[in-house]
Amino acid sequence: MTTSVPAAVHAATHPVTQVLKQRARAGSRPGAREDGHRVALVLEGGGMRGVVSAGMTAAIERLGLTPGFDLVAGASAGAINGAALLAGAAGRAVATYTGPLASRAFINPFRVLRGKPVLDVNDILKLATGLESTGHDRITSGEVGLHAVAVDVESARTVTLSGMRTETEVWDALLASSRMPWAGGPPIELGGRRYLDGSMGSPVPVAEALAAGATHVLVLQTRPHGIPRKSSSRLGDRFIERHLRGLNPALVALYRARIDVYEDVVADIARHSGEPGDAPPFVLGLRPPAGTPCVGQLERDSAVLARAAADADRLVEAALGPA
Repeated sequence: MTTSVPAAVHAATHPVTQVLKQRARAGSRPGAREDGHRVALVLEGGGMRGVVSAGMTAAIERLGLTPGFDLVAGASAGAINGAALLAGAAGRAVATYTGPLASRAFINPFRVLRGKPVLDVNDILKLATGLESTGHDRITSGEVGLHAVAVDVESARTVTLSGMRTETEVWDALLASSRMPWAGGPPIELGGRRYLDGSMGSPVPVAEALAAGATHVLVLQTRPHGIPRKSSSRLGDRFIERHLRGLNPALVALYRARIDVYEDVVADIARHSGEPGDAPPFVLGLRPPAGTPCVGQLERDSAVLARAAADADRLVEAALGPA
């Protein structure tokens, strides 16, 4: 069984790690860089499995590495966790996953029998992102761009929502990026367009970060080594596909392709992590080691969630913390 130690030691010598540590030592701040690099943080979500990337961002926040990033990109729970980090609330986000989110008030499969969404986000996600205070000011300042990836219903393509200027715009972008098809309710409408969960088209938006000019990308992955992405159930797929077909038949093909797309992206991240090469872009992925239990998308056990967050925190500490 693979342990986290060899991966962490290897990560410590990676160009992405080196740039982040150099920026931390130099006190480099967004908007006042001297190294010419553009460093992105990309976060994977996965519903309640987002507690893993939340634990990782909590470690980044505690280590004082947040100012080293120039943009943050994520889809679904990854976008929410990225917003929490920028708002200075990454540590609080972990407590939200293991507390308010791990309840029937947020996740209740029986609601579908009443024609209501399984996931009831409402204002509870504001607790996870720090938006109920003044945290949104840090996100809308423009110093570090938040890129929330969503799927456009009409075109059946992924889009990046960025440049948010108000708390409402940030909130709407996060809702659009995390609106799970069928289980989460109807699409989110913004500016006359409808949007669904971005992880359906780009679960780990490395390509979007590179398109935004990133030279160095740190990827926080939530699925352990050796655990492939798969459908939760055939019955669930049937309901979701029927829902998507009613919105736009092209969305069904996007949904069916999501597993192959995911595995291709993960394999590419692994190649870049192990063999960074001599020139940018550099990509480093951090993910739980093989043998780590995989948190379920609708997990509600607080102990399971807390353990996953703590393990993820330690993983980042070992990879990016002081030698």
